[in-house]
Amino acid sequence: MAKAVFHVFTPQQFIDHIVKNNYTRKVKFIQNHHTWVPGYSHFENRPDEMYWLESMRKSHLDRGWNDIGQNITTFPNGKIAICRPIDLTPAGIAGANTGGICIEHLGNFDEGKDEMTPEHREAILVTNATLCKEFNLKPDKNTVVYHHWYGGNGQRFSDSDINSGNVLKHQWQKTCPGTGFFSEPGDAFKGNTITAAEANFYPLIKAQMQKLVPGTAPAYMAKKVNAAKLNVRAGAGTGFAIVKTLAKDTKVSVYQSLGEWSLISTHAQEWVSSKYLI
Repeated sequence: MAKAVFHVFTPQQFIDHIVKNNYTRKVKFIQNHHTWVPGYSHFENRPDEMYWLESMRKSHLDRGWNDIGQNITTFPNGKIAICRPIDLTPAGIAGANTGGICIEHLGNFDEGKDEMTPEHREAILVTNATLCKEFNLKPDKNTVVYHHWYGGNGQRFSDSDINSGNVLKHQWQKTCPGTGFFSEPGDAFKGNTITAAEANFYPLIKAQMQKLVPGTAPAYMAKKVNAAKLNVRAGAGTGFAIVKTLAKDTKVSVYQSLGEWSLISTHAQEWVSSKYLI
């Protein structure tokens, strides 16, 4: 099985990418997770999305999985990455993945740990809202779920055990996506319970759904490949992975320039060396 090719987007690029593509898999719910490790301090020391995606993939492969588990990863700087293709079932909640999309939020959102950045907050809301709108889901306890609500066999705990704190108290499941996930100091309900999600998370997703607007096509410059074979990389530099190659005289559109590198896609991180374009 070919490994997934990672694509990193801004929130608007993510919206546009999801809207323009067609999906064949029936999606019934969205899983929200946090990485716990790596956390914000790790990302601050190395703010390189591709590095952390590959690190997570290696961790998942070491567990015996066939690829990275999550479909989507969000980052503290507000970027959103598509990892395992949307049309593939994730490896997120053991026994409860069929019909799901798995989102990993990089950080430790247990109470008193990482303080979510405004950019990350927006990315998380945009991701959930875009997926809800695309797959015709109304954000509620059955369609936007937390890992904490499920046992190791994929059976969901009772609402009363989740809301009373029994799951947390008895450590029946890890805290994912965190005991402080989308909780503010003045909130009446806090934590990773269903009640907290209904009070603090779902209303924000619903509001975000009303604001989603696909972007207009960006300006571009028409170019042509002037090399026998040109590597397309997952970032602006030779240190990034090669995602594909282009033959001589292939026509491309340049949407952004960064130093000596050109971005040739509106929906993926596909960069080429500008010196090989005419």
